[in-house]
Amino acid sequence: MFPNFDNNSKELYESFLKTRLGGVYRAIPWNKLVESFQLQEKEKGPQSIFSPRGKVALMFLKHYVGCSDFKLIEHINANVHYQIFCDIIIPPGSPLSNFKIVSEIRCELARRIDIDKLQSILAEYHCCPVKIYFY
Repeated sequence: MFPNFDNNSKELYESFLKTRLGGVYRAIPWNKLVESFQLQEKEKGPQSIFSPRGKVALMFLKHYVGCSDFKLIEHINANVHYQIFCDIIIPPGSPLSNFKIVSEIRCELARRIDIDKLQSILAEYHCCPVKIYFY
């Protein structure tokens, strides 16, 4: 029998926070980063699969996992902790299949990045339990 994720969401989130990836998650000033990229939920058109925070998180996860876009999507489909990190829930039976979405989000963020502002946000965030490096 498989666990019921809907009824155990609090326990799943708490177990996620105890992982190394959960430590990275807690160490990132998500709201300030999303603001720096000027990302917002779409008001018109089809709903985006990833939220604004999820898009930024996807790029952190890409670096954390260190794999191809295709493999990253496979990992997200299979790992509930990766889904929590990226602010997304993959419905059973409907896995993500478009691995090109990773590249599309990377290009969207690249067009919007202000590296000086981003570095300033990360440098000013004092309560980081983990060091975050951009190369």
